Amino acid sequence: MLKSVLKKLLGRKQGKHKLRRLFYYVDYLIGGGEIREFVLVKLLEQHYNSKFRRQWLWSEEPPHFFDQRIGFFWFAFGERSPNYGPYSFYRGFFSSEIIREGDQLLDIGCGDGFFTKRFLAARCTNIDALDIDPSAIKAAKSYNSAPNITYYLLDAVNQPFPEESYDVVVWDGDIGHFSADTTNYMLQKILQHLSHDGIFIGSESLGIEGSDHLQFFHSLNDLYVIFRPYFSHIELRCETYNIGGVTRKEAYWRCTNEPKRLQGCHWKEF
Repeated sequence: MLKSVLKKLLGRKQGKHKLRRLFYYVDYLIGGGEIREFVLVKLLEQHYNSKFRRQWLWSEEPPHFFDQRIGFFWFAFGERSPNYGPYSFYRGFFSSEIIREGDQLLDIGCGDGFFTKRFLAARCTNIDALDIDPSAIKAAKSYNSAPNITYYLLDAVNQPFPEESYDVVVWDGDIGHFSADTTNYMLQKILQHLSHDGIFIGSESLGIEGSDHLQFFHSLNDLYVIFRPYFSHIELRCETYNIGGVTRKEAYWRCTNEPKRLQGCHWKEF
């Protein structure tokens, strides 16, 4: 009796093992293999390099936003990857640290929505993402849509925000493109739309960068002076990195009038 039970169990195990091996080889044949991976990566590399050239080198006017799929491919797989590290994605990681479950978030100047979806959306109940460029909104809806993100073709300066109150407002890489007066107006507007413990976060390059900039900031103190009239608690940091052979300094900020959220994302010291 015992022998017959053992034989049945062993037979089932061997059958399952053979089935798993069959599935393994079929899956490998259809989608696996190092040669296939090499060919596909090379094809994608040609695609994204061509896309970069057409957008930034050979177009009559460069786009107003960077296609982050190009940058992410360079970082992960491309030959440019040694000179294209994770630094350009820092703003996404720094922003995601501060977001709490159930937040309502406003993303001003969302571009193609890569950071909106990949870094900001996971914990948010709702995100309103704005951009003035129709091609940016088209790309965002095509490649980075999500049930909790609504993309708006909207002039953040001259048109009202979609909602009255947000827990988090993100404004990345845009302050330098506006005049000082417009920046002050936008900071007042952002402050009016933040919840009582809301937080304003973002980033901007330091130094002389960008021919289309109307303002340049040379130090963290330059940004502190701008934010201080509106926020009582301000955190700033700077990262210096090399990208494409160019040394860049990037400033990041977190501003609020209620420090509890800031305290919650500090690393603990032991």
